[in-house]
Amino acid sequence: MGSLIVIIVVVATAFVWLRGTRRNRDRWLLRLDLPGIWEWQDHDGVLEITGELSEGQYRFRESGRVEKGQWRLEGHTLMLARSGESQVQRYDLRFFDAGKIGVHGPGKERRVYIKIPSNVVPLHGSQVNK
Repeated sequence: MGSLIVIIVVVATAFVWLRGTRRNRDRWLLRLDLPGIWEWQDHDGVLEITGELSEGQYRFRESGRVEKGQWRLEGHTLMLARSGESQVQRYDLRFFDAGKIGVHGPGKERRVYIKIPSNVVPLHGSQVNK
């Protein structure tokens, strides 16, 4: 009987910890607010991110060159998979402040992006009939 109580306490503790971790991650993703248009600070370049808060599609435009594909966030690592390629590039994502992030990795060393404010409000879950 005593071991059953210990098991229940361990399971309850694990559940509360996992729920708290999940809530913290969700709050961080909301604060990070990745989907949108980000300008490369002090350079000619734009990063467009669409989709959910932790995954979707991306497009880099810089110096007349365009790169696009799928993105996802794992912890503080931004994973980019170019269209038509199976290899995934990993970038360290740093959150400086609301609307300001840093991306660091192969070919994108120490880049700072500033989010372009948008007045468009997404209508999630609803469809507009024309």
